[in-house]
Amino acid sequence: MRIHFTRADLARTHIADGPDVMWEVVGSLQALQTTYGKKAFGSWRRQLRHDLQRADLARPVRHRLFPIAPHAAYYPDLLTPTEGALGLEESLEAILSTPRHRLREEIGQLGARPGHGAWLDDLRTARPSALTELSDTMRAYHRLSVEPHWPAIRACVDSDIARRRQALREGGVHNLLDTFRPMMRWNSPVLEIPAHPSDRDIHLNGRGLLLIPSYFTHLHPLTIFDAELPQVITYPAAHHPAPAATRHDAVLDRLLGDTRAAILRAVADGGTTGELAHRVGVSPPTISHHTAVLRDAGLIVSQRTATTTMLHTLSPLGAALLAGHLADSNLSRRQLS
Repeated sequence: MRIHFTRADLARTHIADGPDVMWEVVGSLQALQTTYGKKAFGSWRRQLRHDLQRADLARPVRHRLFPIAPHAAYYPDLLTPTEGALGLEESLEAILSTPRHRLREEIGQLGARPGHGAWLDDLRTARPSALTELSDTMRAYHRLSVEPHWPAIRACVDSDIARRRQALREGGVHNLLDTFRPMMRWNSPVLEIPAHPSDRDIHLNGRGLLLIPSYFTHLHPLTIFDAELPQVITYPAAHHPAPAATRHDAVLDRLLGDTRAAILRAVADGGTTGELAHRVGVSPPTISHHTAVLRDAGLIVSQRTATTTMLHTLSPLGAALLAGHLADSNLSRRQLS
């Protein structure tokens, strides 16, 4: 797949501010239907399948959500509205408000498996009860599949966003687009996605491009199918492994102190060593010392950019710690007191 830019498109290309809930929901549905990414998603799949069975949701997900969001080259764009950046309820409201002609066109392109035809026909014809069932099933599925992991999803996506924005500050949009190799190749004025299942050309024609890092997007970047809609690429954000639980007690004891806590809070927005020094009001060598401890504790991730600058972002554990979700991070408040 090839995306063609004009100068206006370069000026209007930007990174999302955070994770998009519907791209994560759809990505998780596709991950659930497959066996790829065993290291990243293996334990998540096992737990989710157990939870779906206990909640009597396994059959509704299999017979209602899988048909409309199959692990295939095509699924309807209406499932990933722009409202996904606002939250789940706003997204579901947008899906329920999809115009009839769009439902008819997009759902009509799905290849129905045996037994799914009647359900897809009900959605395609905008039958109110079918749309309500779709919304209710998605809400229940999200509660078990995505919502419990949102701190980790947020930390993973925010880490990627910080790195891309650093590249943008250092070298502009051309430098930003060049950071996506090898999953995307920037040869101005064309961005190529080699592994994309669609061999086609998209001309942005001044609309620009929104780039969304995603926790559950795994195999290759995904795009909007309809070339006339605002163009989006969602791409895999790197998963940073959590540190071994046995290291927590000894390392976290070293984290006590106002300066280190202030640095951890400053890292929430992502930043280089120099930027953190400016925010906290201490010297760069002091920042380097404390970030090394935070990194050893698994609370931050440090990556070198193309200019060898060290960029610091929160890890899932660090994000959970700041959010007060210590139980989700295998820690207790007593360990930090």
